[in-house]
This record gives sequence, structure tokens and C-alpha cells, in this order.
Amino acid sequence: MFTRILNQGISWIKQKSFFEFFKQSSVRTFTLLFVLGITLSITIASCSQTNSTNSANALKQNPENTHLKVLKMGHQKGMALLNILKAQRNLEKRLQPLGVSVQWSEFSSTAPLLEAMSVGSIVFGGGGGTGSVFAQASDKPFVRVAANTSSTRSSAILVLENSSIKSLGDLKGKKVAFAKGSSSQYMIVRALEKAGLKYSDIQPLYLSPAEALPAFERGKLDAWVIWDPYTADAERKLPTRLLADNSTVFGDRAIVESPGFYYASPDFVRDHPEILKIILQELEKAGNWSKKNYKNSAKLLSALYKVDLATMEIVEKRGGERKVLPITDEVLTGLQHMADTFYELKVIPQKIDVKDKNYNWLPAQKW
Repeated sequence: MFTRILNQGISWIKQKSFFEFFKQSSVRTFTLLFVLGITLSITIASCSQTNSTNSANALKQNPENTHLKVLKMGHQKGMALLNILKAQRNLEKRLQPLGVSVQWSEFSSTAPLLEAMSVGSIVFGGGGGTGSVFAQASDKPFVRVAANTSSTRSSAILVLENSSIKSLGDLKGKKVAFAKGSSSQYMIVRALEKAGLKYSDIQPLYLSPAEALPAFERGKLDAWVIWDPYTADAERKLPTRLLADNSTVFGDRAIVESPGFYYASPDFVRDHPEILKIILQELEKAGNWSKKNYKNSAKLLSALYKVDLATMEIVEKRGGERKVLPITDEVLTGLQHMADTFYELKVIPQKIDVKDKNYNWLPAQKW
């Protein structure tokens, strides 16, 4: 339309003088110019919109073109390697040449950490596998990008030294405390199965570590299912006896049956896989350092956790391999057992498939 009107105007001007053109048809001329202006504006706007759309599509097709300026990391006290990485600032040193700064946020547990990830407050963090089961059951967006091995003593079932409970079978009818929806709840279910008991055979008391400790000390509980550093602290300060630990309950699958995980937002996994690999490499280095220097690691974590140095030395001495592992079918099989258990207990609202590819990063090769 624009070309047709423009050609008509030029042809008319050629046939008449410029003065006659305006004199003879001022209304028509005004209309023509108005139409020309409107058409030109629409054409320019259309081009601008097309360019904007093309730019957005290009960004979507080439997300690496978006330079990451701030890496938002999440950590909590249970994930030692993340805390070591934060304290030593090795990730900051590694990313500085790339123009990337690091921002850390602390969380009380895995659930709020993954909640923050789902709204974009952080893009990477770590926590227990239990938290990811709840998050997936609630359709929160996240990706398991790696797992970490745990100590065979990272979780335990404790009784007081003078308790009449001598075996797992003796827990029948007893008051057993643990945090609801935690790895400890999963552990007690599996421990009872091993002893030929059902979950309904005990009196479960859903208590946080802070609530359970004084009750356990006063003898108000028959048994306490808990994890390090609380396990080590109770064993060191109270007259306790170990009824069972990870190896007792899970056997040779202890290190993979209830591991911790490292999580990343789906957008971060898609857009910045090279940065993701750098984080995992630095976590591996932190694990190697803490294994070879457990006393220095204990000193560092003692200050961070505000836990007695003697307690942290126990935790770090029995800390295991401290490996950072790719997400494998074996690791996810253990997590599926946990998810199925929580569904059967009606702790989560729906049955989930933890092997869903949308929730797991399966790189072609290890980072």
C-alpha cells in the first residue's frame, strides 16, 4: 500500500507543477501526506517489533550469549563441602577471570532452599535427598546435578546407656523421636522393616533436633533418630548407646541409599553448563582437602556451625570419602525407595518418579 500511494503521488507531481499540485487539490494532498506518514510509522513499528522478536528468539536459541554476572549460591549447615567452598573462597577465585561474582545465601534446611531456587533467588545449592522428594511432589522446578556420599555414621538411632532396648526389635511400642519428612523418618521405617516390624508398631514423635535433645536427655524418649553433628554431640556429652546406624540399616548400600544432592535451577543448567561444571570441580577439590585435612576441616566447620571443636573432629574423622558423584540410576533407585515410602505413609500427596529426566542432569561425561 505504501509503495502504491507513493508512486501515485510522484506521477501526479510529474504531470503538474509543484505549485499547481498543492493549489488544485490541497485536501487530497493533505490526505495523501497523512496516509504516507501513518504508513511509514506502521512500517517502522513493524520492523522494530520484528527485530525485537528475532532478538528474543536468538537469545533463546543461544542462551550462552547471556553473560552471567552474579552466581547466586545457597548453602546450609548440613552440606560440609559447600560451607568449606564458601569459607575458602576458591569458587570466587576460579570465576573472577570470567567476570562472575558469587553471592551466598544461608538456609535452615533443604525445603526453603529449593523454594528459593524455584523463584529465582538462587541458582545452585545443596541438601538432603528428602527435600527434593517433597519439592518434586509439589511440582517445584529444580534439577539434581550431582550427589555426595555420606558417612555410614551420618545418621543413627540412639538410646540412653541404661535403656532396656537392646535391638531394633525392642522398639515395638516405644516412643521414637525424629523430624517428620526427614531422612531420619525414612531410616526408622527401613530399620523397623529389618526387624520385622511396621511403622504402626512404634509411637512416632515428630520433633526437631532442638526439641528432641532435652527430651531425650531427660528420658522422655525411648529412642532418637538423628544425624551428625547432633549424633556426635549427643554421643560425646550424654551416656548414650548406638542402636543402629546407616550401615546397620542399609548394609553395603549405606553410602548411596540416602545421599545428599547438589541442585541447580533448570535455566542455569541449560544456560551455563560450563559454570556448573566449575562449581562441581571445586566441590570435589573441597572434598579431597577435607578428607586429607580433617582436623583443619573440623576447625573451619566448628566456627561456622558454632559446634564444639571436639564434636566436629569426630564428625570429620568419620566423614567418609566425601565424593561428588554424577547422578546415576543406582543413586536414584535409593531415592525412589524413599519417595515410595513417604507416599505410602501419606507424607507426600502424590507418587513421583525421581528418575524423571526433567529433574536430573545426566551429562555425557563427568565434569
